[in-house]
Amino acid sequence: MPKLALFYVPCKDEDETLHLSKLLLDKKLVACTNSMPIKSCYFWQGNIENDTEQVLIAKTLTEKTKKVTRFLEQYHSYDTPCIAFWEIDINEEYFEWVKSQV
Repeated sequence: MPKLALFYVPCKDEDETLHLSKLLLDKKLVACTNSMPIKSCYFWQGNIENDTEQVLIAKTLTEKTKKVTRFLEQYHSYDTPCIAFWEIDINEEYFEWVKSQV
């Protein structure tokens, strides 16, 4: 099976995920994005915080991971964003579609 890169990026809100999605798509760095609300608990400045965030999921070719990571580091609103990705097996038809988009 072919492989794609699947990015997981928590964001402050839906507006940010939509903004980042549009920029990534316009630059042909990703073929598709999804977003959904999440509840996050984390340490910040010595306290445990509970927040609502929006997670951005983006799909692209594995060879684009460095460009996507650098792009997200530059345009994300957080000082220290979580930019995680996995290489995943994907069906051939979807892989071909992604290749045609980026």
